[in-house]
Amino acid sequence: MSSMWSVHYDRWIIDDGEPEREIGERFRWPVVAFASPDRLAYTTSQVRSAAGVDDYCYEVVGQVVHVSSNAAVIDFGLRAVGASDSLPTGCELGENITGRVKLFFQHWCYPLPDDIFESMEQEWSIEMMLADMTPYRSGNETGTWLIRDEQNLTYEQVSSTREKNAKAYVLQCRLIQTEESAAHDESSPKY
Repeated sequence: MSSMWSVHYDRWIIDDGEPEREIGERFRWPVVAFASPDRLAYTTSQVRSAAGVDDYCYEVVGQVVHVSSNAAVIDFGLRAVGASDSLPTGCELGENITGRVKLFFQHWCYPLPDDIFESMEQEWSIEMMLADMTPYRSGNETGTWLIRDEQNLTYEQVSSTREKNAKAYVLQCRLIQTEESAAHDESSPKY
């Protein structure tokens, strides 16, 4: 499994008090979040994987390691938390899922059991950074709300989130293997 990950870092969390970031920086983050444009699907594959696709997203195959009424944690070589309604209807702990996800560093998280939450903290090193300069367009006829123009994806390489004021950034990070994450890898089910 790759130790390099593209994780989105939105400007709003910087505005809410999280730090600006720069290339070469190392930092710890408690949880990585995922969002999926479509509901994930069941799969019979038991091989955890994540393949990079357009817009710095991933096609993943993973296992559900936690599910509650509002939260789901999936493990595809990296553990990430998202909304439980991203899972197939009736999905349970231990089932295998697949689909497209976008990863985020967020500063909030759905309530999780302590052991799950503690297993998700990782140390990261920022190797490259992109400012998401994708334009927004009217989301309705009256122009009262805007949506991201997915037909005109635009990214610019930057060395810091201070360099360009963008709505979001893609931090291309190397996952630093720590003793805690190595212990998690050793205790994870083998597929």
